[in-house]
Amino acid sequence: MHFNFNKSCIALVMVSLFMISSCAPFMVRDYRADEDTHPVKILVLKKTGNVAISSRGTIKLYRNGMLISNGSTSGMPYNFNSRTIRGIITVEPVTDPIMVNGQSYRGSLIIRCQNDAVLAINLLTIDEYLLSVVPGEIPANWDKESLKAQAVAARTFTYYHIKSKQDQNAVYDLDATAATQVYRGMADEKPQTTEAVRATSGQIMIYEEKPILSFFHSTCGGKTIDDRYVWNKSNLPYLQGIKCGFCNDSTKYSWDSILNLAEIRAHLAKMHPSIGAISNISFMKKDDRVVEVLIKHNRATIRMNGNNFRLLFPPEKIRSLYFTSKKDNDSLILKGHGWGHGVGLCQWGARGMALRGYSYQDILRHYYSGVKIASVRNSYIASKQKNLFNYQ
Repeated sequence: MHFNFNKSCIALVMVSLFMISSCAPFMVRDYRADEDTHPVKILVLKKTGNVAISSRGTIKLYRNGMLISNGSTSGMPYNFNSRTIRGIITVEPVTDPIMVNGQSYRGSLIIRCQNDAVLAINLLTIDEYLLSVVPGEIPANWDKESLKAQAVAARTFTYYHIKSKQDQNAVYDLDATAATQVYRGMADEKPQTTEAVRATSGQIMIYEEKPILSFFHSTCGGKTIDDRYVWNKSNLPYLQGIKCGFCNDSTKYSWDSILNLAEIRAHLAKMHPSIGAISNISFMKKDDRVVEVLIKHNRATIRMNGNNFRLLFPPEKIRSLYFTSKKDNDSLILKGHGWGHGVGLCQWGARGMALRGYSYQDILRHYYSGVKIASVRNSYIASKQKNLFNYQ
């Protein structure tokens, strides 16, 4: 299909408690129905200028493993910036949660510099992390089985990234944005999703005894798609497109949008500053989704992955790559289905399955082909796959 246009830092002594040797296999402890206490490091803030760290109770400050302060802030913040930080600062709460710029977090905090920016890294257990992630990714008032499915998917996604990152000495495992998993600390926690995390604690999806890369998205619009059609260099056997049939109630099941030529060019210019007047746009599809976009302009032709093209625009403009398009003067009229990349778990589909009586295990096996659901118990689940791209 084509269109022509005629107009133109942690304490060193503590690190040893949390880090797993990069040369050792990943042996998970015997899990006994208590919470999953495997540690994870989340980048919650990267900022130039001051970062305020406080607590309503007592906190301890360490610099490179040496205690430098032991007392109560009573809500008054310590202010850190790239000029004042020396070494790696660790902040440990004694009685009340730590606050970063007024936002509360479980666990402890690592403060360090990277060039001119201050990094605030939250160190906590995986289940503590998921208490915020699950309600950040799915409405807490949905059916319990859909919440459990999301909890297992999010835990699996976390384990995959902990064990597959290229740099085992990286200062954090994931960030707090939709590029990995949304995480906003204690403010997002809800009783229903907390129950789902606890009920599934330690459970992950594995394929060939390794944690899977468990993508999820809001609404598939009727069918999911193979990962290989969305991201370059990705072709995972458990991420195969399937017929959904359960997300029809989604508020994002169908959508309409208009893209005019000027805004297309403006967004493309951010990556291609020398772009000229656009004369033609072609959409190549697989299984009804756009997988590649060709943009001809008066200087050259730009060839783009479909998902990269989608992400150039605000989310409401191209909600998914499952759309048809029609030229109208200098605009494209889009009519589409779904929201997100369309790979893996369809969250609205999970809701629909749960309402029809399916268990969270049924839901996960429907959207991830050939996986097993297992506790991280007395087994090696070392993932040797590398992260090759960012995900949204």
